[in-house]
Amino acid sequence: MVDKPGTGRPGAAGDPERSIGELVTDATDNLSRLVKLEIRLAKLEAKADAVKIGKSIGEFGAAGVILHLVAILFSITAGFFLAEVFGWQYWTSFLAVTGFYLLIALIFILVAVINLRRRQGLARTAITTSRLVGILRGEIRPPRHGGATAVTETTAAGGASSAAGGATAVTND
Repeated sequence: MVDKPGTGRPGAAGDPERSIGELVTDATDNLSRLVKLEIRLAKLEAKADAVKIGKSIGEFGAAGVILHLVAILFSITAGFFLAEVFGWQYWTSFLAVTGFYLLIALIFILVAVINLRRRQGLARTAITTSRLVGILRGEIRPPRHGGATAVTETTAAGGASSAAGGATAVTND
């Protein structure tokens, strides 16, 4: 058996004394070794990427902390600016800055609620799961080229509706 393909003995693979079984064994061993090396390489690359991603997450966290401090300092500056320019008392100008941040937060909450109401849930997963349950129960034949075909009729209270999965109902006589 050649331990390292490509660096083995010249003519070893074409040796007329080697049987087909030995050649197949060598090929299988080489393929197995190649797969193991590819898996090992993938693990090493994934580990290196995970380390880089971890460092990047830490850097984003540090930037977030610094940006938070900048936002606090900007808020104080804006409060003093409003007091100087408009002649407001300090509490009024800081209240205006706080109100501005509350308005921004309310806008984010509104957008989040709208996005949550638009969600469809797991619509495709529900359809495929109901089809799979129907197939396992024997109510639906497995699809050959497309949609599933119902074997028996089901009632609305009796489980999955055949119309929900786009299946065609077939009655048994």
